[in-house]
Amino acid sequence: MAFDKMIDDEFIIYLTIDGTSYEEVEVKVTDPHKTIRDQISSIVSVFELPKIDNGGNPIQYLLGQIIDDADEPEILEFEDADGRERALVDYNVQPGDRLHLISIPIAG
Repeated sequence: MAFDKMIDDEFIIYLTIDGTSYEEVEVKVTDPHKTIRDQISSIVSVFELPKIDNGGNPIQYLLGQIIDDADEPEILEFEDADGRERALVDYNVQPGDRLHLISIPIAG
């Protein structure tokens, strides 16, 4: 199915958020062409996730795609080798795919 034709259809992925009770929650992707960075920002905002940990350190969020049940999520890089921002479409993320939001505190 071409991404252009999905505009009218709902684009639902299943999202698990590390360290929360959110496990395989249905999330509607409004624009699969939005950058990975913007997708993460939207998820953090919608789910009201913390931007700093209890120790006052900033939290970086990464998005991983679960390819095979037995494997760890494959991290979706923000940019390609040329520095171009990447989007879900660049990783061929399809409706029904499982994504994983990973939080990493950045030590100060």
